[in-house]
Amino acid sequence: AQAEYEKIQSLTLHKLQAGDYYAKSYYWLGKIFQIKGERSRAVENYETFLDLWKDADSGTFELENARTQLNSLNLN
Repeated sequence: AQAEYEKIQSLTLHKLQAGDYYAKSYYWLGKIFQIKGERSRAVENYETFLDLWKDADSGTFELENARTQLNSLNLN
């Protein structure tokens, strides 16, 4: 899964035609790195997701969960 999400990020066309998938790839990589115990990479991906999503739909599961997970990671 990690390789597929990284592939989404590398395809610049996704930024324009599928911006939601592009942004959410950062959320899912954050989850993957968090599970793998790679705290700094998880934080980096969650922060990028939150930055990309800041003007999009509020109240989505991913948005709220990314904030929660980021806060949790920053407390540790």
